[in-house]
Amino acid sequence: MDKQALIDAIGRSGGKQSALDEADALWAKLDCLKKTGRYGLLLKQLFKANDKSNFLALVLEANFAYQFEAQGLELTYEVKQYAQHKSSIDFLREVSGGDKVYFELRLLQQTLSITDSIKAQLQKCQMYRVVMGGQGEQDEVVRIQNTVLSKVQDKHGNPTKFFSTALNAVNVVVVDATDSILGTIDVHDCMLATLGDPSVEEVYRRQVLGLFQADKAEYPQRVHDLATKYAHIRNTLHGVLFLFKKPGTGILAYQLEQYLMWNPARIDEARAHPICVDVASAVPTRQ
Repeated sequence: MDKQALIDAIGRSGGKQSALDEADALWAKLDCLKKTGRYGLLLKQLFKANDKSNFLALVLEANFAYQFEAQGLELTYEVKQYAQHKSSIDFLREVSGGDKVYFELRLLQQTLSITDSIKAQLQKCQMYRVVMGGQGEQDEVVRIQNTVLSKVQDKHGNPTKFFSTALNAVNVVVVDATDSILGTIDVHDCMLATLGDPSVEEVYRRQVLGLFQADKAEYPQRVHDLATKYAHIRNTLHGVLFLFKKPGTGILAYQLEQYLMWNPARIDEARAHPICVDVASAVPTRQ
């Protein structure tokens, strides 16, 4: 595996000159991962990539892993909570205190409908301006929720990840939400997706039931139905880690920032604190 293999993968995956210009910077990160001896499968997949979406997802995994390894925080790649299960989880991080934190990553790209809307507006006027109303923001928050759900259960609600019931297992879905809501996603949107309307001030509410939000008798039937849909994830997932590419740090070789949202039904503040410190040591909290 050499730098030319990376350059070839970038080209096969549709990378333009701006992406090729970052080959050296990305190669330096990949070489660091290679030297650990723990990322052979990730590197093999990345160098053989020929599809843009798959390539970018693997690049996300590489950047995520590098930020941990660069701080001396070891990750294990592609692990199974139980040997008999076919499905594996992207990363395992063992933190001080004994908790095993399982990270399953997903790259959330901008929807085609929003991209087409932008193109249409650009054709009509020289200066692009978009105003996304409450409904549009609600739709995007729901899309984020569905992305998280898709990493835990299938469309029928059957579990697909995170099978461990061990007391020291901490299950976290990681979502790169950089491009969501036209790149304007903020901490309130992350709180809405996980904890729902009660977690934010009224001005930020979008009639959203959070993935981790408890159902109540006074809620309407449509909310009860959603709560049923989210029941497995509330009982299984400890948190959602929202990632953001730091502006100005590159297309392929970039730096990540984060917001980490916890499920209060699965983890308390005392247990979550050392994990927050550990994660923030590698991926700084977004300011």
